[in-house]
Amino acid sequence: MKSLLPVFMSVVALAGCQSRPEYQKPYVFQSDCAEAREASVMPLTFVVDKNLSQASVNGEICSGSYQAFQSMTEFYPDIKLLRLQNVPGSLDDETNLRLATKIHDMGISTQLESDSKVESGGTDLFLSGVERKVEQGAKVGVHSWARDDGNGKIVEGADVPAEAPQHQKYIDYYHKVELSKPEEFYWFTIYSASSDDMHYLSQDELKYFGVNTPTFAF
Repeated sequence: MKSLLPVFMSVVALAGCQSRPEYQKPYVFQSDCAEAREASVMPLTFVVDKNLSQASVNGEICSGSYQAFQSMTEFYPDIKLLRLQNVPGSLDDETNLRLATKIHDMGISTQLESDSKVESGGTDLFLSGVERKVEQGAKVGVHSWARDDGNGKIVEGADVPAEAPQHQKYIDYYHKVELSKPEEFYWFTIYSASSDDMHYLSQDELKYFGVNTPTFAF
């Protein structure tokens, strides 16, 4: 795991500045999530580049990720590209869909570089970009979601009836981000791998589902 610069979140002292320096703290915005601390995993973290229009993204999406993103874009409103590097999934799917929808609505693009890897909810976060690019070598993983039925039994998304409302929120999201085959992509993710396994999209699958957008210009 790559080490990150210390998080420095105080902006009070900067509030009265008449002009913003070219590059100043805070430039690291890390999600504050109890569930990430309990699981001893790195929470979703945004690091703003010196050009102030891009940020790298690492860690697991969790309950504080929407607030971390909001803080970043309030302080750096010119962010136009998120470069996802290692986003292995989500500890809070509701927050993930809310965050992904916000990114899309703000007109921000997303990119996976040749050594990037996104999985599960990280893939959904990548798909939020209004323009998207997966460089050769990047890994895009999908699988079924799973939930506790309240009695200690884990239920796979593939075992939930097709007409159940749990499916529709994901299908609606894939429509919103304009995948070429949103319903088919959703059911593909559900059946491609169980929740404890992972399927990585091939180049043909990336093309078939419209994961890359032809207008990516960064």
